[in-house]
Amino acid sequence: MNEKDIIQKYFTKKFNDQSIIEGIGDDAAIVRANSGCELVITTDTMVEGKHFFKHAPAYGIGYKLMASNLSDIAAMGASPRWATLNLTLNTLNHSWLAEFSNGLLECAQKHNVALIGGDTTSGNCLNVSIQLIGEVPHDKTMLRSSAKVDDRIFVTGVIGNAACALNFLQKQDFHHEDLPSAQYAALYMPQSRIDFAIELREIANAAIDISDGLLNEVEVICDASNVGAVLQLDNVPFNNNINIEQAITGGEDYELLFTLPDKLVNEVDLLSKKHDCLISEIGKINNSKTVEIYQGNRVMPYPKYSGYDHFEKITNE
Repeated sequence: MNEKDIIQKYFTKKFNDQSIIEGIGDDAAIVRANSGCELVITTDTMVEGKHFFKHAPAYGIGYKLMASNLSDIAAMGASPRWATLNLTLNTLNHSWLAEFSNGLLECAQKHNVALIGGDTTSGNCLNVSIQLIGEVPHDKTMLRSSAKVDDRIFVTGVIGNAACALNFLQKQDFHHEDLPSAQYAALYMPQSRIDFAIELREIANAAIDISDGLLNEVEVICDASNVGAVLQLDNVPFNNNINIEQAITGGEDYELLFTLPDKLVNEVDLLSKKHDCLISEIGKINNSKTVEIYQGNRVMPYPKYSGYDHFEKITNE
């Protein structure tokens, strides 16, 4: 089976999307964007041994690859539209390909994303990546750099579920068949807050998705916005099967962290009820240029690592 056969068998699907002028099959795809919209483009790569375990379920890898990109699109307040896939295979396993494509395309279909192209090749290491393109009306994008002093800080969902699943797998010698269904879903099928985020963009100042740890993302927003923050641990909704430090630094939650002014708190409460999306107020933006962590009235020691660092173990040359 050659590259053309792989693409045709596992990744060529007809999408009822009039915006696609030319999809899979030519040198490049052609799409028609909606009038008055800007394009939002993101990409995410997952490498075997770095982002997922050697015997991780192929379906879950495919689903999570799409969902992680959807989370970036949600953080910008955009609507996902089109995706391209780059796939580097170290072996030709048809069962794996079938499950991987099923997971990827199921997640895509849930959010009306069309797979319109990409590239497939062979290499020494299994490597999968998606480029996802979304649309947002002009001047409606949520950015990391737009937090304002006195903004309230909110987070969606529950933090630490993926870290809890990883802890379980480590104790079970990475036997995924023993992973409880709720923990499997947390690790491999994270929710994409697209519908909530599309309305959130009308009231939020800044937003980011929680991929590398909640505390890390608070730092990123503060650095980008040239502000500081106070984070109240007692208000963080976390999976209590792990400790709070693991929860706020573990990452891979793919929830949304966002800020908005006092006067719009009632509106975001209504929005959370409308979309059945749990939100929790966990802190406040200030002008200190630093991030402080409180538990009750007590300032807590700052963790050595605020989140996941992709280059922590790479030696500088």
